[in-house]
Amino acid sequence: MTLVNARAAFEKAVTDAVAAADNTVLMVYDNMAFTTPGKTKKYILMTVNFGQSTLQNQGAAQAYYSGTIQCNVYVPKSTGTAELFAISKSVIDGLTSVNEPGNASLFFRRFNTQDGKELLTQAGDNLGGMTGVIPRVLDIVGPTPLNIEDRSHFVGIISCQFTATV
Repeated sequence: MTLVNARAAFEKAVTDAVAAADNTVLMVYDNMAFTTPGKTKKYILMTVNFGQSTLQNQGAAQAYYSGTIQCNVYVPKSTGTAELFAISKSVIDGLTSVNEPGNASLFFRRFNTQDGKELLTQAGDNLGGMTGVIPRVLDIVGPTPLNIEDRSHFVGIISCQFTATV
């Protein structure tokens, strides 16, 4: 399930940032069944594509993933592109938040064996015995706005490369 954890780290970071900025924006993920939201809805279609799944160091393979993330931001044309750029900023904030110092430890989980509850570690904790993911995004491109004539929405495309060590 480490592939799922790597994907979830990026999805959660973007979803949290978007919800904090505008909770009316719907998040749609490429790995989940969905129907296209209506013509008046603002939404983001987030796609995570994996290009590499392991890194063979000397000795055992390390769980390492790399690939690309693309977020297509859709806003009704009647609202104009200002809203497209505002939502795009929150997507970029979410993506870059995984690189902030101290945030890597937030994606690690440690389990309390006495009561089975999941606890977040604090920065600087001993990471031994934990499972989790250290996500990183590289250069972010966009938002690139598109005005497709026969569509009801403006589209803004944001993409970046990522790495994740699990």
